[in-house]
Amino acid sequence: MKHDGVSVSVVRERAHHDERLDALLSITGRMDGYLYRCRNDASYTMLYISDGIFTVSGYRPSDFIHNAVRDYVSAIHPDDLPSVYAAVDAALEARCNWNVDYRIVPRVGDPLWVREIGGGVWDEAGELEFLEGFVVDISDRKVVEDLNAQLLLDLKTANEELSAQKREIEVAKQQSDHSANHDALTGLPNRRAFHNELKSVVARCGATGEAAGLLFIDLDRFKEVNDTLGHEAGDALLQRVSSQLRSILRSADFVARLGGDEFAFLFSADTDLAQQKAVRVAERILERLRIKVPAPNGAIQVGCTVGVAMYPAEAGDCEALIALADRLMYIGKKSGRNRLVTASEMTPQQPSSGPSLRKTA
Repeated sequence: MKHDGVSVSVVRERAHHDERLDALLSITGRMDGYLYRCRNDASYTMLYISDGIFTVSGYRPSDFIHNAVRDYVSAIHPDDLPSVYAAVDAALEARCNWNVDYRIVPRVGDPLWVREIGGGVWDEAGELEFLEGFVVDISDRKVVEDLNAQLLLDLKTANEELSAQKREIEVAKQQSDHSANHDALTGLPNRRAFHNELKSVVARCGATGEAAGLLFIDLDRFKEVNDTLGHEAGDALLQRVSSQLRSILRSADFVARLGGDEFAFLFSADTDLAQQKAVRVAERILERLRIKVPAPNGAIQVGCTVGVAMYPAEAGDCEALIALADRLMYIGKKSGRNRLVTASEMTPQQPSSGPSLRKTA
């Protein structure tokens, strides 16, 4: 059956097509945006643009059709053109849709933000024929997005500042802790740090059955260096002594400056080997601290005296260990200096009058 020479099926198909087109145009006409299709040519000749362009930009659709008055590119803010071209080119290369935000320069008023979602249309030969898409006004949304972005940026900046402040506080605390536990002149742990370490080592040895050795070290003729050459020379000597003591340290050993020219060396070892190690370390200390200090009337030969005490064989707690090491060192001083003194060398007949002395070469 035909109607005016056209089959009924064709007529119905055209009517159905027109209804869908009318519905699409009606829907898009109610939106704050517009549809477009343009050729893939040098000027992107506009073939169709919906009435929404007038609502968004104030330009009539007829201005753009076939680029009659202006091309669409002229309505895009010039600062945004590079990003638009880049987004479209990348999408066409990948044969996917582009999604790009940019500003439209309206006929009247300030630029406004739009979001374009579009894609390419290829013919049967695979050639790009058209570009088409939908553009929607996102000015209000953009304000919120920009505000959120700024808030996120401010939050990130605040977090970075807080992190920096936290690091500064941690560094300051570390510096404060270091200052509280270290000697300013030599950099060695100080008396406070020594007592804390001694308690820790004795407690550990009490739990493991190991032995701890404590060496009290006092410089010989240090006062002569100070009196003859001045306190700067004395300070330099203390720094040199500290460096020498560090060179003897193993990773588990501990050395501290107790004050003045007094130092302490602390270690732990197996019970069977602890006494031997104590003597060996003390002998190395005596050797390393034989230092000649140049002076106008001849070099001053500096040395040291070392008192060696052991836990738990010779002292049952921290206080007793300190008292014994200090007493042994004092006895060495009174007996000629430049020597180590151990309680293990006491004679049975003289347990309280003092130990025998071990003179080193």
